[in-house]
Amino acid sequence: MLSLALGVMFFPITVLASWVVVGPQEVKIILFWGKLKRIISQPGMSMINVWGRRVISVTTKRQAIELHKTTVADLNGNPIIIAGVCTYQVTDAVKAALNVENYQDYIKTQAMAVLKQVASKHPYESPDGHCLKSEANIVGQEMVGALQSKVESAGVEVISFELSDLSYSPEIAQSMLVRQQAQALIGARKIVVEGAVEIANDAMKHLLERGFQISNDQQAQIVGNLLAIICGEAKVQPTYAIQDSGTDNELLKRIHTSLVEIQANTKKPG
Repeated sequence: MLSLALGVMFFPITVLASWVVVGPQEVKIILFWGKLKRIISQPGMSMINVWGRRVISVTTKRQAIELHKTTVADLNGNPIIIAGVCTYQVTDAVKAALNVENYQDYIKTQAMAVLKQVASKHPYESPDGHCLKSEANIVGQEMVGALQSKVESAGVEVISFELSDLSYSPEIAQSMLVRQQAQALIGARKIVVEGAVEIANDAMKHLLERGFQISNDQQAQIVGNLLAIICGEAKVQPTYAIQDSGTDNELLKRIHTSLVEIQANTKKPG
């Protein structure tokens, strides 16, 4: 009655100010004197008495929130810099308008909390692959589930939650880079050594098949020379001990010549 009386008393103002325009994918929540009166979701223009009226606009379009870089400690206690992008959509306009003060700020705050919580449960990188660096999709799904449970009361559906930035904090980034380089070097060296052992083993088999009678000490010297040549970064020249007997020296020379022939044959096409 009060709204009607004011509308009649100030009729020109009422006519000009009572129009409400609803756009595409938009919902208008109409409150009269603090009570929910009407929900308008159809695009167009409606006339609603301006006196005692409060209009709350809620968009149902998909929206994205960018969570800026923040420092978090991962599962191993290492400080990392992480950022994310959350995409959501309002499915219940009444809950979004009345259950929380500002649903956009509410979602952003909850998304930041979920980002930090999930990041602290996983290591940045791990040898078994279960880490933030290699399982971004799985981590994203986990964040979607955690955030959805928090924003359900706001009438919001979380569509996706992705990491947009992930790196070590500057204070430890250099140390972690040195560690990664060392691990890569160790892995490369391991492959070289394994290959050298296989080559030395094949070489000894070829020598024995050609009828060479080689003692254990001679085998050890031959294998040592082969490993030094293959694993060494610089050019290595095999040597012969001058205190050995002439027979042994002659045998080692013959073995060396035979190894050179084997190497030459392996390099020929076919």
